[in-house]
Amino acid sequence: MARRELVATLDGRRVTDLVPPAAGEPMRDYAVRATGELMVHYLAHGGDDPTPPARPPL
Repeated sequence: MARRELVATLDGRRVTDLVPPAAGEPMRDYAVRATGELMVHYLAHGGDDPTPPARPPL
């Protein structure tokens, strides 16, 4: 996932807003879980669509 795709996935939210940490969850465990959940969110919302966006008319 490129930076611009991450920014689009987060849509102005912080990572912790989209994937809240569990109480007492070690930071390393949270980082692994949040990365996976962000990827699932990205893919579920068409982030892996290889179709290039339509070009606007000239």
